[in-house]
Amino acid sequence: MSHLVSCVAWYTREIYYVFIEPWLAKLGLVYFGFGDASYGREAIPYSNIERELIYEAPGVKVTRRRVFFSYNEPILDLKMQGQGLRLPFSYLGKPVTAWVNYYVWERPDEVARAKLNADIYMAHGINEYSGRTATAASVHLRNGFRVIGIDMPSFGRSSGLHGYLPTLRWNEGALNAVMLHVHMWDEYEQLENLANRKRFAQGASMGGFTCAYHAALHPPPSTSVSMSLNGICLTAPMLQISPITRPNVCIEAIARMVSLVAGRLGVLQPIRGHLSDDPNVEFYARQDRQGYLGRLRIDTGLGIADGLTHLDQIAESIRCPILIFHGTADRVTDPDGSQLFYDRLLVQDKTIKFWPGWEHVMIKNYPGMSEQDKAARTKLFRNGLWIMLV
Repeated sequence: MSHLVSCVAWYTREIYYVFIEPWLAKLGLVYFGFGDASYGREAIPYSNIERELIYEAPGVKVTRRRVFFSYNEPILDLKMQGQGLRLPFSYLGKPVTAWVNYYVWERPDEVARAKLNADIYMAHGINEYSGRTATAASVHLRNGFRVIGIDMPSFGRSSGLHGYLPTLRWNEGALNAVMLHVHMWDEYEQLENLANRKRFAQGASMGGFTCAYHAALHPPPSTSVSMSLNGICLTAPMLQISPITRPNVCIEAIARMVSLVAGRLGVLQPIRGHLSDDPNVEFYARQDRQGYLGRLRIDTGLGIADGLTHLDQIAESIRCPILIFHGTADRVTDPDGSQLFYDRLLVQDKTIKFWPGWEHVMIKNYPGMSEQDKAARTKLFRNGLWIMLV
């Protein structure tokens, strides 16, 4: 009986979020998420892996911040922190409609030792959140980088209906806004040698797309409204969807019609069962309450399709060094698409490496992982996930 009640409650809530809340919010009659614009994600505890590698790790310093937005425009005001969970609200005459949550992770002793004067911005994949990048981030921290973990819009502790991402411009806009926000805080705190600081980005799957998209839309030099990157590292990047995962053109055409009235509706689970040949990868991912476990929302799927088309049109604009890793057995993102993208790049400092037999999830981390998998992960790190950035 309790299971039935839970199911009814979930479907009732989802119907409200998909069909009713958008209209009531436009009329100014309700707050997003019944007054919690993170839709409950703020209250979910950090995972064991996050606590072990970051939040409870000896020597790691953590700073948490938010960047607020008025629609698509970031509000770069250092006074805006700790504003609660309600959206929208007004600030200095502007409607505040969203926030992006991010963390600054660092090991001060390693930073002082390495003297790299460099940041790595971590962009997570679809359905994930900043903490899922903790494994790679912990390697960067031990090597003396400062690492910025970002919860992309509608994921993690950022605002937005979970998994609702109607345009991938939100992601690159979030990355740019966080970079600007971090720079402003560094100026305020008078960080040494800030003018020469290097900024890199690393991402897997959708996170890889986000890094490439940002690099194409924000080429050097940096300005007061646009921060450029010194290099990007992509693993299994979402540059082209695998044919066995991407819905056919008929489904996409129907989705574009349905999106006019129900764009928030979740309908497909295209990547389920395709992440890895190791069943534990998906099993533990589905136990993670911070990740999005629902079906792909219509507008999110269409936003991905449109974003891929746009990046393909502007790939030649990338001017920073780029490193791409892709598994040849990936069933989610197409390794052939990575090769085509790489071939179009005009930048001279570019590298692509294919890993025979590897599937979509290239950086595994779950309890009881085999020594063989740990050794493979270490090999991946040693072959370039951070060395190219030094």
